[in-house]
Amino acid sequence: MLVSGDDLEALHARAKSALQTLRKSGNKELKRADLKTELASIARDWLRLSPGLRDAGVCSTEKLDEYDRTMQDLLTSTTARARASALASKLRVFVDGAFDAVVVPLIKYQGSPRQVAARQVAAAFAKSTLTPEERTYIDESARCVTVQCYRAAIIMLWAAGIARLHAAVTKGGFDAYNAAVDATSSRKGAPFNRIKDSAKITSVPELQRSRDADLITVGMELFGYDLQIFQELDRLLGTRNDSAHPGMAHPGALDVQQYATKLASLIFDRVSI
Repeated sequence: MLVSGDDLEALHARAKSALQTLRKSGNKELKRADLKTELASIARDWLRLSPGLRDAGVCSTEKLDEYDRTMQDLLTSTTARARASALASKLRVFVDGAFDAVVVPLIKYQGSPRQVAARQVAAAFAKSTLTPEERTYIDESARCVTVQCYRAAIIMLWAAGIARLHAAVTKGGFDAYNAAVDATSSRKGAPFNRIKDSAKITSVPELQRSRDADLITVGMELFGYDLQIFQELDRLLGTRNDSAHPGMAHPGALDVQQYATKLASLIFDRVSI
């Protein structure tokens, strides 16, 4: 996960403050446990954040390699006897160079329209409690936005929604789902008349092979939403299908953002697991 520019700037400020404190001890052995703990924390935080910066291609890999080595050395040094000057020399490499080499490029990168759009897609689900599977789909959708793969972004968002519905069906049990199939198929007119007895399931693999259209139709009985909500979901499914097949549909970043907002409202705000 890519760190925010504000968080990385805050880490740099912590390192700068720690360096100033180290310099006051000169060449003496550092015995302050609280300062050693803070130095170790700074090193660990950087090593956790570095892979995201590397994957995003935000800045020079040579600089990231240099700071990784320095922080690894710093972390190791905090577990043994060390002079304050030696620790300061390691930390100074990061403090003196990282702001211009990493912090500023990251702020510029995250201020680009594509990055802003990606964050807005993810923010649509900020109030939702997501499973790891759902979060993976949403994060992948946001990454698709950053490279202007808007069709793929919509497909990933729909997959997140279906993952939520599948989890809810599994939690509620297949007997409850099949009872909802019976209740749905007994109702007259569209879309209820498209649900057949074959829509019933007895296992997770059968659920995974079931049609999304059947699932959102049966969902009116199973999850308690009305025909209007179903129609909105059916339109989202249509958009997803348009995005997955050759055609003239050309969604943009705004379309993906609106899709995410609707999906969060229609599925994640209504179906709990």
